[in-house]
Amino acid sequence: MELNKDELRRNFSKDFRRYYSVETFKNEGFERKQCVACKKFFWTLDSNRGLCGDPSHEPYSFIKKRQRDVEYGELWNVFSSFFKSRGHAVIGKYPVVSRWRKDLYYTIASIQDFQRIENGRMAFEYPANPLIVPQICLRFNDISNVGITGRHMTSFMMAGQHSFDYPRQGYWKDETIELNFDFLVNKLGVGRQDLTYVEDVWAMGDFSEFGPCLESFSNGLELVNSVFTEFEFDGQVKEIGSKVVDVGWGFERLMWFHSGAQTAYDTVFRKQLEYIHNQLGIRPDQSLYAKIAGISGNIDLSEGDGRQLKELTGIIDKKDYDEIIKPMQASYIISDHLRTLLFAIADGALPSNIGGGYNLRVLLRRVFDIDADYGAGIDLMKVMELHARELREVYKDIGQDLDEISRIFEIEKERYANTKKASVKIINALIDKKESITPRKLKTLYESHGITPSFIQAIAKEKNIGLEIDDSYMELLKNDFVEKQERKQGIGMDTEGIPKTEKLYYEFRSVAEAEVLRVNKNLVALDRTVFYPEGGGQESDIGTIGGIAVKGAQAVGGVVIHELERAPEFKKGERVSCIVDQDRRSRLMAHHTATHLISNACREILGKHAWQEGSLKTYSKAHIDVSHYQKITGDEIRRIEKTVNDRITKGIKVGMEELERKEAEKRFGFAIYQGHGVPSKKLRIIEIKDLDGNVIDAEACGGLHLIGRESGIGLVKVIRVLKIHDGVNRIEFVAGLATLDYFNNMQAQAQDTAKAINSDFDKVYSKAVQQFNEVKECRKDIEAVSNDLAEYMSDDLLSRAKEGDILIKKLDCSRKTLRDITIKIAERNPEILALSYNSNFEIVCIAGRNSKKSAIEFVRENSVGILENSVFAGGGSDRICEGVLKRDST
Repeated sequence: MELNKDELRRNFSKDFRRYYSVETFKNEGFERKQCVACKKFFWTLDSNRGLCGDPSHEPYSFIKKRQRDVEYGELWNVFSSFFKSRGHAVIGKYPVVSRWRKDLYYTIASIQDFQRIENGRMAFEYPANPLIVPQICLRFNDISNVGITGRHMTSFMMAGQHSFDYPRQGYWKDETIELNFDFLVNKLGVGRQDLTYVEDVWAMGDFSEFGPCLESFSNGLELVNSVFTEFEFDGQVKEIGSKVVDVGWGFERLMWFHSGAQTAYDTVFRKQLEYIHNQLGIRPDQSLYAKIAGISGNIDLSEGDGRQLKELTGIIDKKDYDEIIKPMQASYIISDHLRTLLFAIADGALPSNIGGGYNLRVLLRRVFDIDADYGAGIDLMKVMELHARELREVYKDIGQDLDEISRIFEIEKERYANTKKASVKIINALIDKKESITPRKLKTLYESHGITPSFIQAIAKEKNIGLEIDDSYMELLKNDFVEKQERKQGIGMDTEGIPKTEKLYYEFRSVAEAEVLRVNKNLVALDRTVFYPEGGGQESDIGTIGGIAVKGAQAVGGVVIHELERAPEFKKGERVSCIVDQDRRSRLMAHHTATHLISNACREILGKHAWQEGSLKTYSKAHIDVSHYQKITGDEIRRIEKTVNDRITKGIKVGMEELERKEAEKRFGFAIYQGHGVPSKKLRIIEIKDLDGNVIDAEACGGLHLIGRESGIGLVKVIRVLKIHDGVNRIEFVAGLATLDYFNNMQAQAQDTAKAINSDFDKVYSKAVQQFNEVKECRKDIEAVSNDLAEYMSDDLLSRAKEGDILIKKLDCSRKTLRDITIKIAERNPEILALSYNSNFEIVCIAGRNSKKSAIEFVRENSVGILENSVFAGGGSDRICEGVLKRDST
């Protein structure tokens, strides 16, 4: 059985009295009609109305000649006071980076704040009922429409109005629409005759949950969508026992409607626009914009064809459009994009080439491009400060990260300049060769060089070439999002019918007896186990079961499967002795607890954006991947290392507490979700405190730690830092006994080095530097001799060459000298093709620029003449190629 929204809407509309009719409609005298344009059903108090109010077929008619100033904080106070007086709790916004949802990077709707995934199913966790929340949402599917339509934004407040668990508590449709009508008419001032409620359907992407919704329109603008989630689908449709009211008020649209401004941007970004217009040196012409403002809602550039923009230039003069309207739209784009970056970076997201960071980099580079196009040199941080100042009445902490954001912008601007400089040659070659630029090619260009479609199109425009680009490469980037965790193949045992394994390892037992529940070759399931299974980046315990070595363990649906070195003799029902390798476990625990300490120190030293993106804890070493906008410096690593070791030296105590998810989030916030959300209603919280009881770190974690121990980790030493990909650094380290192993190994290497260079152990460094400098001087002498040889040999060979000749010569020298000789020959006589090789059959071939020959083709065609039955293994071009001749085994 398959579901689709059109079919559901038709079915709901047939039974509209159940799904859409509410007491307010009856009490106020609303009529139900069908839209003559889109054929959807809607409710209205205007008996003459034929259109439902959707902007796709009804132009904006709320725009006034003289707009009213509306302040962000003031309107929120009116909105929140209204709902608070009607029994709703007012709570603070959740982060725009959705750490609690493994399947979503950004918060795209207010209801997402309260959604948790449990065993593959949706569950809700809410602090009050009913409630409202000023949730900032980020959406990037309409970037091309931002600044054009008057209403599209990449970040906006969804003023969420939510009621949960109906009919046990909360409220349902009648009260929802009663509140809706009351606020719109009596607080916002919407004319009763202008208000319409359109029947529609809302559904999750997979239709796992869905229900009817009523969209509220006035004068061509959608103001709010009231969703009633009452069904679920898992092969068949079922009514949900705990129904949810999910009302999303478009707060910026409420501001826009109330002000009557030409665009939502003119209302929401009024002060920012004044500053940008002054910097750009433009004087907005509102009377000119008024000619297109009413029909802007009908524009959708997400398809990328631009035809609707041409319709606008048919209404106003193209010169006016280019010189007046486009600069206004550019200022709208800058205002929107900078506000989005302010919220995203404040909540820990960073511009990058991967995943959610890609969207932020696109926005920031659009801003850089606009600023460069107009040559304005806009102070972007000034715009950010204006945003923060205005938003602070609602979001108290906004703007605390402006210094850090400024550093990020500086780094990103430099990267973009370098990218553009290095990319021009690549793009020109693509365009000149008329290569097909496929989504896969775009993905490679972006990941390897940071080349965006817009930059390719800009270069093509300079060459007066129209270029169509398929932007579906975005999906390829999303599929490769962030670090692909390499997952081992699941252990091949059918766990059907096996009860969940009792986890003795959480009691820190290393020896126990257990009953055998199933054996499949060398795989064993027990009723209980002392072996920690691989998970959370921690390797599994090893040891013995029934005297047979355990290679590893994995958990499959709550059942721990043990992989033995060989098939056992014991059978189902027998009892076996289980013994864990305690030395290995202690090392793994030390590395795991050290990981938490380093993670916390990174956020303290680098900034709160330094979230954990992955980790691995092994017997000999560990690593943690943290997000950061540049490679971590040596000084920063020393400070991180010192912070961790100072805490260990002064004394720490590691505790574990199982908490209800709601309580854990309330006590510690969303920093408990380092890496990803945990799909469980109860969370195992690992809490590290100093000896005075102050909390250093708290995380939801299923791994093993040094619980109840003061210190016990020993010294932590960072051994290497790698930038594994854009925006993510990997810190490799050792802790506890692994640190001793590391230093012993380093000492042994130093002793071997001392012996090799004939030095005393305590003078290894100075002796190594001395010998290194001597080698450098020797290399300089060799280089000088090599250059003299190349000069002599090239002169000698050229003296015997004829015009247009082909020179082939075997020379007893290195490949570098071969290259130097051959280059000099081709430079001095551009008519010649020169080929040289040595006794190892290393080969260099260069075609002079006037030789009319191809170096690579010549080598491939003539290799057998140099070495019988050989093939050329190397690469190059028509101008130059280099490689080695190898015997053809065929």
